Amino acid sequence: MFWRSRKADSSEQQPAAPAEKSPSPESVDIPVELRVDRTAVSFMAFPHPGPLVIAGTTTLCHQCGAGRDWMVVRTAEGIFIRCRCTHTWPEPRMASQQFDDLMGPVTGVAEDFDQAQRSMGYDGAFSGAYLT
Repeated sequence: MFWRSRKADSSEQQPAAPAEKSPSPESVDIPVELRVDRTAVSFMAFPHPGPLVIAGTTTLCHQCGAGRDWMVVRTAEGIFIRCRCTHTWPEPRMASQQFDDLMGPVTGVAEDFDQAQRSMGYDGAFSGAYLT
């Protein structure tokens, strides 16, 4: 998952299930100097390798037809889904709680969205390829 500080001013695909309930990032004993202030980030993103079921419907890319391997992004404007082919769309059916349930621990910090895309492979370099 990637965070950015705000500027000053398999063969059988299974639907995604929410992650097991684990302590929220705020309740885990993380040293203060390593904590990320959720109110000071402009976006959060994580890769989701499997199929993504939102409101009972499996997500498909309208551009290339992909059915798995997503980048899920939350910004102040809402939640967005990005395919490896670089097609990105807003997903108003995904609730913030579902985003939080699917989100894992922070594994890196990106300076900007372009760096986050490149580091997770959603910049078009792997368009048409499913990574395992």
